[in-house]
Amino acid sequence: MSQYPPPQYPAQTPPPPGFSPGPMPPQGPQSNGLAITSLIMGILSCIPGVGLLAILFGALGMGKAKDPRVGGKGMAIVGILLGLVSVVAYAAVGYGVYVVGSKFKEMASGIQFMQALHEGNIAKAKTYTTGKMSDAELAQLSATLKTLGEFRELKTPTTKFDNDVFDIKGTAVFANGNKEVHFVMIKTANGYKVDKMTLE
Repeated sequence: MSQYPPPQYPAQTPPPPGFSPGPMPPQGPQSNGLAITSLIMGILSCIPGVGLLAILFGALGMGKAKDPRVGGKGMAIVGILLGLVSVVAYAAVGYGVYVVGSKFKEMASGIQFMQALHEGNIAKAKTYTTGKMSDAELAQLSATLKTLGEFRELKTPTTKFDNDVFDIKGTAVFANGNKEVHFVMIKTANGYKVDKMTLE
């Protein structure tokens, strides 16, 4: 047996009445899943439609971040901004495509004009013009187009838009040869009309 007595510990006394241990240390803010989702969607907003989701989740995340115990307000704001940039960019691209498509649709009369001349229908071809080209000019163009045969392509075209005037120059390739073509179309109340066409 040991010669030493076991150590004696002082008895623990209960805290006196009214004793308070003091305030608890502050805890960090709770995570905000909506704000995190908004940020991720904002980063992926190069995919069409995802920018709208970034804005939606960002707005919800901002609402949740009003609670002082919840963080993520900054992430929600960044997600919303990235989403807005994406939506504006896609809207601008879509509008540009619409404008260009509308112009080419309006200028379909140029193709119909050439088809009518190729068929030898001068009266029909004249309906696609501004009226400046005489019947003699149209008849001469029609005769030339008939000898050239089917239109294949337009090589090295140069195009210019200027005050609703569409100017095209290039080498027209036909089944029976090539010709330098100069085509001018002007926007009228009834859409684009052929104002001038020369083949050299």
